[in-house]
Amino acid sequence: MMMLNERNWNSLNKNLKKKKITVIDNFLKDQIAFTLQQRMVHTIEFDKIYNRYGSMLYNRSDNLTNQIATELEENIPCLKNSFVRAWAFIYDNKGAGVKLHADPSRININIWVTPNKSVNNPQLNGLNIFNLKPPKNWTRKKWNTSPELVSRYIKTKNKKPFNIKYKYNRAVFFDGALFHASDETDMKEGIENQKVSYTMLFGRSL
Repeated sequence: MMMLNERNWNSLNKNLKKKKITVIDNFLKDQIAFTLQQRMVHTIEFDKIYNRYGSMLYNRSDNLTNQIATELEENIPCLKNSFVRAWAFIYDNKGAGVKLHADPSRININIWVTPNKSVNNPQLNGLNIFNLKPPKNWTRKKWNTSPELVSRYIKTKNKKPFNIKYKYNRAVFFDGALFHASDETDMKEGIENQKVSYTMLFGRSL
């Protein structure tokens, strides 16, 4: 079964090699997006619980993750043999999202899999990416678990975020080492309306 919808893979590969933030809509087959959403909505125990969201970690031992990663590696040359791991996140209907951080990856893929009809405020629920990486002398703790420190650093560089609006089945490809954070979450009431995102990491950077 195919996981992804057809598209111009050569163009996407060129963008990724140039480190361009790239947004692709209608990325997954609808049945795959639905499955990713439903298994988080009905998960009882999460790998980790944060403030206002929970997460599950996946690697190639998870069949669905393996199939998606394999198809991406086969279609996008710069991703070949580079899948590291993936997470799924489910957020409270209202509240804060993932705070400012960077990832030790060359390419991140963030995919939203909750239908647009579940969105309460279309100006929220998205993703903010800053064109800025951690200083080379920072430790992993500083760039991955210290959002206040990261925020102060971004202000000293006078960097404004590139904001990607939420949309069902929208995939955002970007350099994972760039500082990024989720928008505040504002979805309609009910567990089926909770925002679910799926993030994949490829290659190593930091």
